[in-house]
Amino acid sequence: MGLARLFNRDVQYTATDTKTGARQTFTIVDDIAPDWSRGEYRGGMGLPGAWRCALLMSDLLGSVPWHAYRERAGAPPERIVPTPPILDQPAPPDPRVTTFSSMVLDLIWHGNAIALIAGRNREGWPVAYLPVKAEDVQVKRVESYDGIALPLGTIAYRVGSTWYPAEEVLHVKGPCRPGALRGMGVLENHLNGVLGLAEEQGRQARAVGNAGVPTGTLTVEDTPEDPLTPEEAAEVKAGWMRSQRERSVAVLNARTKFDALAWNPTETQLLEARKFSLHETALIFGLDPSWLGVSGSSMTYQNVELKGLELVKYSLTGHLSRLEQTLTLHLPRGTWAKANLDAILRADTKTRYEAHEIGIRAGFLTDDEARALEDRPPLTPAQREAQKPPVPRPAEPGPEEDQTDQETT
Repeated sequence: MGLARLFNRDVQYTATDTKTGARQTFTIVDDIAPDWSRGEYRGGMGLPGAWRCALLMSDLLGSVPWHAYRERAGAPPERIVPTPPILDQPAPPDPRVTTFSSMVLDLIWHGNAIALIAGRNREGWPVAYLPVKAEDVQVKRVESYDGIALPLGTIAYRVGSTWYPAEEVLHVKGPCRPGALRGMGVLENHLNGVLGLAEEQGRQARAVGNAGVPTGTLTVEDTPEDPLTPEEAAEVKAGWMRSQRERSVAVLNARTKFDALAWNPTETQLLEARKFSLHETALIFGLDPSWLGVSGSSMTYQNVELKGLELVKYSLTGHLSRLEQTLTLHLPRGTWAKANLDAILRADTKTRYEAHEIGIRAGFLTDDEARALEDRPPLTPAQREAQKPPVPRPAEPGPEEDQTDQETT
């Protein structure tokens, strides 16, 4: 049973006899499928590489500030102040970062982030919502035999024992087929592939260390005149094993030789195979392998400097756009939500100051606008007066000019 069926499954289902029309309801009391949930996101968060990828993306998208903008006829777009509660703190008492990062985790792993509208203002627009686990939600299109008190053909969400219309649900849908009611996530497509392989490699590496890697071999000389009997071989082996358990000095006879086996950490910990697994883990999360410490393509200094921009463009854009457009659907017409990515794309101090200087010299940026970009207050009248260039005084006549004036007189 894959995650797709888990997302759409219910603890009850009704079977109808096609001949007699008789209907009977069955209840699922247990599930012994081999892929039943275990741990957070079915053990995926227990993998170091997957933990790093998931937290990198969810914490970045959860920490950026969100703003709402409004466009009126004949006027340029303006930012709405204060920020609407659904973007500033949508699920009190939790802060914004907790709410958004948890929903992004569900969006990454399950391909769906779902929340119930918890409050509306006087105009009827949402001001708060309650995130719910995507794996606990059933989504379907209402049909005549469902017995759901919602219009036929509409999309309904079941949370617990209650069905909710789509208007009462905030659903951020991940990659999906046309017409699909839910998105696809990492678990559904890679649980039994890359993630399963990474977990198995870790288990094998731990098993090698716990089982005790053989330190060497015992060789006993065997000649036709004095053949080695099975009893003697067992006695030599038992003595060696006893000394190893007791951590005492082993005593070998003249016929027995010990050859040490050279095991290195790379072989015992399956490092090369696990590096390849990290590379694949980064790919399924849409990240460059260098974010997991795995060497990929050669990166110049310029590549490193633009790493934040590449992260946004090639890894976070899809999730970010889905969040922005879904939140916009729950705002009044003519208003849209937008994430402020300045914290991610912010350049170093020297580069920012040079950019401000160019903008001020070119005339499309004022001193106060540049200061606002650096979170500084506008200049005071005293500071503006101090910045004014001094008024040039008339030049005093030199010695030669004085002599010329006297001759003319």
